[in-house]
Amino acid sequence: MHPTRKSTLVLLVIGVVLFFLSASGQPDTPWASGPSWLGALGWYGFMVCALLLIVSGLWALVAWIAHRGQPSLQ
Repeated sequence: MHPTRKSTLVLLVIGVVLFFLSASGQPDTPWASGPSWLGALGWYGFMVCALLLIVSGLWALVAWIAHRGQPSLQ
């Protein structure tokens, strides 16, 4: 697997985990009795992860456009 795809997949998995952690301490969630600091940490971590996913996608798009006209090495 290409390193860019692997890192994007890792970011996606981490983002999903952080999104579920963000429910901790929030009312009307199954984790309402959890610590609210964990929910805040999960939410801000999810936002950073989402920003990194956007940057990773833009990086892949720019690399694809830059290499589009070059012959393949196969």
